[in-house]
Parts: sequence; structure tokens; C-alpha cells
Amino acid sequence: MNFKLKQLGQGIALASLLAAGGMVSAAEDGTLGATSTGSLDVLVSIADRVQISGLDDIDLGAYSGSGELTGSDSFCVYRNGTGLYDVEISSANADGGAFRMVSGTDNFLTYTVTFAGEAVSSGDEIEGAGHSTSVTCGGGTNTTLAVSVAEAALQGAVSGSYADTVTMVVSPR
Repeated sequence: MNFKLKQLGQGIALASLLAAGGMVSAAEDGTLGATSTGSLDVLVSIADRVQISGLDDIDLGAYSGSGELTGSDSFCVYRNGTGLYDVEISSANADGGAFRMVSGTDNFLTYTVTFAGEAVSSGDEIEGAGHSTSVTCGGGTNTTLAVSVAEAALQGAVSGSYADTVTMVVSPR
């Protein structure tokens, strides 16, 4: 009994898919004669897809002792269909939403991040519009992630090499 209900449910789901796609016919065999004509439907389902490509590390270099440090990376975000997506951006060393680089195990350097010109905190999810015809944006870019470390934070930091990993998780919207 349970097996038959499952088959019925699958049949209803397939019929709904075909009707939603504007297809309601089924395969038809031809008849015996001088000619014979048969028909069938060809179906495909395209899932939502996203891809980030063209990422490069942002190396801010050595601090000279004055001013702030800034850097950015322009890259491609692809989204099939509408092109619209959400992206969650996070820091491996975040603290309460603050992006932080670390040197050793307990020396931190806070920095700010913007995505497509919009300031974000670690863990934020923001909306974006990606390239909808090429997974590599035709070899170009369509968005930018920028970072900035304030002069006061740099001057107050313990000497050392600082690093962080920024992760961006893109999902279709």
C-alpha cells in the first residue's frame, strides 16, 4: 500500500512538472501504414547555479608607519537565470561581526570590508546581481571586495605578519 502511494505521489509530481512547463502531451506511437508519425516530448530541468571566479588574494604589503592600508580584488559572480544572488561574507577570525587578521594566536588587527561598495560585517548576507550569460563574466569582472585597515589600528598593532581568510558563500536568490 505504501509503495503504491509513493508511486501515485511521484506521478502527480511529474504531471505537475509537465503542466507547469506547458507540456501536457505524452509520447504517441504511429499507426501501421504507408507512413507512420510518432511524437515524444524532450524534457530537461535546469537547477539554479552560482559560481565565484577570478579571485586573488589581497596583499596589503608592509606598513610604512603612517596612513591606512587599503586593497581590493575584482572578480566574477555568475548566476544563471535572473542573475540575482545572496552572498554571506565572513572572517575566519571574526569577533562580534568585526573582521580581524591574526598574528600568532592572540594578536589581532581589525579591518573593514566592503562588497560591491556596501560596508559589511562578518556574517552579513547581502544581495547582489551577477553575470547571467557567462560563468567567467566573459573574462571580465562584475563585483569587488575591498578591505581597509585604519591608521590607528595599524599603529597600535604588535609587530608580526597578520592574515585572515574571508569566505564568501553565494546562493541563488
